[in-house]
Amino acid sequence: MVITDYLRALIFDWRKRRAIAEAKRSAALYRKKFLVLVHHGRPVCVSMQGVKNLIRQKRFHGLTAEKAREIAIFEALPPNNSVPCS
Repeated sequence: MVITDYLRALIFDWRKRRAIAEAKRSAALYRKKFLVLVHHGRPVCVSMQGVKNLIRQKRFHGLTAEKAREIAIFEALPPNNSVPCS
């Protein structure tokens, strides 16, 4: 029993690290805000626009975009490295 709980926690942490890395990469590449949410017991990387679409499709019952930001494991923001025009 203890070993299975440990393995589940180990796999969850591994998936969480992968989702956070994916969120950071995607935020830098697509210049959008990405969230890492737990969906069906697994951490997944979803863009903020994707969250809003899933709420509209009734995939997340009783969830709003602001509530999703509050309960997110991680929030990746795009880097602010805009170069001013000269």
